[in-house]
Amino acid sequence: MKRPVFLTLIGIGVALLVVGIVFVVPWSGQVFNEMETITELHHQLIRDLEASAHEPLTAEQEKLLAQLLEIAAGTDISENPNDLERVLSSEPYLTSLKAVEGESYEDFSAYIAAMPTPSIRTAARARIQATFGADKGDEELEIWTNYYFKVREWGITVEDPHDIMFKLDKLHELHQTYLIAPLMENDVEISGFHTQIVQIGMSTFFMAEHTQVFKEVWHERLKMDGYLSGLLWCAIATPAEFGLMRSFFTDMTAFQALIFERPGLQE
Repeated sequence: MKRPVFLTLIGIGVALLVVGIVFVVPWSGQVFNEMETITELHHQLIRDLEASAHEPLTAEQEKLLAQLLEIAAGTDISENPNDLERVLSSEPYLTSLKAVEGESYEDFSAYIAAMPTPSIRTAARARIQATFGADKGDEELEIWTNYYFKVREWGITVEDPHDIMFKLDKLHELHQTYLIAPLMENDVEISGFHTQIVQIGMSTFFMAEHTQVFKEVWHERLKMDGYLSGLLWCAIATPAEFGLMRSFFTDMTAFQALIFERPGLQE
C-alpha cells in the first residue's frame, strides 16, 4: 500500500477511534490490546512524572530559594505577577538555568522566548518513547515531538484531559495538521496500522495529562509554602516545565491566573 494512502487510512481510523472512545463503540481484539498496552505505559510514565515533580529541593536549590526570597523581599507577587519575572531574571536564577540548559540567558523573558529548549525537547522525546515505544526513527520522533508541544499548548486550559474527547473538531485538526500531514509530507517510514491508529488517537489525552501532573504538584506546593515561596519553589524545582507553560501565555499575569489561582492559594 502506498504510504500516503496508508496514512490517510490511519487518519480515518484515528477519527473512528476517538468517536469510539467517546461513544463506547466495541473494538477488535488487536486494537483493544494496543490500547491496553499503551495505557499501562502511560500510567507508569505519569507515576514517574509525579515522583520526579515531588522530589525535594537539593541543598543547592534550597540556597537558591533563600536568595530569591531575599531578592523578592517587599514584593507582593500576588498583586503584581510580573514582578516574579524580575526576580527570575536575577543572576542567581539565571545561573541555575545555565546549569540546567547549558546556555546563558539575558533574562527570564529570553528563556521563555527560547522555549521549547533542548532540555525540554529531550524530556518530551523520552516521554513519547516511554509511552509509544522506542522504535520510532529520528524523523518520525521529531514530528511527534513538535506535535507534543502543540498538544501541550492547546491543552493548557483544559482542567480535565478527558474533556478533550468532546472537542472532536479540534482533535481532528491537531492530528491532521501537526502529525499526519507532516508524516506524509516528509515521507516518513512507518508501519503497524493498528498501532498507529491507537497511538495517534490516544496521544492527545495522554500528552495533555502531563500538564495536569505539574499543575497539581504546584498547587500542593503553594498551599504548603504560601504564594511567593511556593511559586519560587516551582520555578526552581521544575524550571523547564515552569518555563514551557509560562511560554504559552502572553504575560506572567495570565500564566499565574490560570495555573495557580485557586481558592485558598493566596490566603
